[in-house]
Amino acid sequence: MFYQLAINFCILFTFSVLSYWPFQDRVRFRIPFPRLHPILIGMMAGVTGLFLLGASVTISDGVIVDARLPVIILSGVFGGPASPLISALIIGIDRIMLGGFSGEALIAGSNTLLIGAVAALIFMWRGASFRTARFVFHYAAVQTGLVIIYLLPAGSNMVMNVSIFALYSYISFFTITFILAELSGHFKKLSGIERLSRTDYLTGLHNSRTFGELSEALLTGDRPVSLILLDIDRFKSVNDTYGHPAGDEVLRELAFRLKNFRLPEGAILSRNGGEEFSALLPGTDKQEAAAAAESIRRAVGDNPFILDSGLSLTVTVSLGVSAHPEDAAGTKELYELADEALYRAKNSGRNRVAVHGTTQPVS
Repeated sequence: MFYQLAINFCILFTFSVLSYWPFQDRVRFRIPFPRLHPILIGMMAGVTGLFLLGASVTISDGVIVDARLPVIILSGVFGGPASPLISALIIGIDRIMLGGFSGEALIAGSNTLLIGAVAALIFMWRGASFRTARFVFHYAAVQTGLVIIYLLPAGSNMVMNVSIFALYSYISFFTITFILAELSGHFKKLSGIERLSRTDYLTGLHNSRTFGELSEALLTGDRPVSLILLDIDRFKSVNDTYGHPAGDEVLRELAFRLKNFRLPEGAILSRNGGEEFSALLPGTDKQEAAAAAESIRRAVGDNPFILDSGLSLTVTVSLGVSAHPEDAAGTKELYELADEALYRAKNSGRNRVAVHGTTQPVS
């Protein structure tokens, strides 16, 4: 019996890890159609239940022990309320069929269906988490234990059989819960590291690496893509006069204003390094980008930056604009031309917008 229970647990462990891993490790896996994930997880848990039923241990006529409860409940952690409903439906129907539609099988199968329904309601009420799963499991274990007591024939060792069920269910559930919780935490850390590697830590905007990747992906075909490069004027004097913490506040405030500025739809904002920022504008021609750059210049220069210390600073920016495919075919050339226009704006007195292909700054 214990050998069979060990096999049952191995099935639970294998299917749980293999089923949930791809949905949680979003750094290396990108499973399409995320709205269908709860259905897929529920179906995977249901298939796992079929294998568990096939490797179940008979403790009395019509009464079997397996790890179906953990797999139904854990599906709700990763798939939400829909998953335990689906998995319980698959497992419950199979339990009834496995018992030949006998009275015991109908009761056991109905118990599984009821647990799935109640689990769905509780996950909907309290949220999909391991804490909620533990709450659901205690309920399911008590209910199933009562069902086993009811189904056990007279003269059977009730205490022994119920103890075997309870001990095995609790050990398997909490062991798998611990392992999956550790994996889930590990995947969240990986996701956070991946996000940090693609995001500027100070402003929350894309970093230069992500800017390069996104611009390479956008600059294909003849669809217009414009680039605005902007640089804070005399930023070094801010650091020298007020200190680097004040300079960091200025950078964060500029990023905040850019994120809340009404740029053309699909704009991609990045901090390319130091005090230089960029805005990639897919589907925007150079004339529209120049107008957006001028609006940014005015919005920054006309509204003082108020630091946490109460200090009010007037900050201005210089901007350069270039466009694909009008000016450049590739990312490197697009950036270099916008950079040239930016420095022309700087050399023309700062607080200016310069557009590649024109001889004078816009303003």
